[in-house]
Amino acid sequence: MSQLVESVDAAREAAARHAWREAYDAYSRIDRRELTPEDFERFADAAWWTGRLDEAIKLREDSYAGFASSGTKHAAARLALTLSWDHSGRGAFSVSQGWFANAERLLEGEAESAEHALLALTRGVNALFGEGSLSEALAHFDSAFELARRFGDRDVQVLALAGKGRALVKLGE
Repeated sequence: MSQLVESVDAAREAAARHAWREAYDAYSRIDRRELTPEDFERFADAAWWTGRLDEAIKLREDSYAGFASSGTKHAAARLALTLSWDHSGRGAFSVSQGWFANAERLLEGEAESAEHALLALTRGVNALFGEGSLSEALAHFDSAFELARRFGDRDVQVLALAGKGRALVKLGE
């Protein structure tokens, strides 16, 4: 048992340092039945950053399932949005929209959070590229930026600004 705890701790520590190969190798040696939804999410990130995209998507689905079954709606929504982006990037737009709709349902009626910022960002990207509605995209990017600022999510802040800039360029501004 102590060897398992040491292995899980080593994988988590490597992921925290963004030592992706080390984290991937450490997680790969652990029986998956011993992993938490958080571990699956970290393992997925390690797989993603080491070029194992199909495996990363499967691990994200496992993480989502764990969060969803435990009723952890915000975390499940975060994974659903990440999976939406994953599938959109691969051109699987129907699958992407399914994950997006799932995230919307999970966050409906929930207190505002960083996941709502990611949801607004994704709406902006969808409006900009999928629907061609630049005014809607701008509104969503502004909302994403403000929510991300309030919840300290600098990644979403930067992506919202970049999206807004792209929409403004398309508008000729």
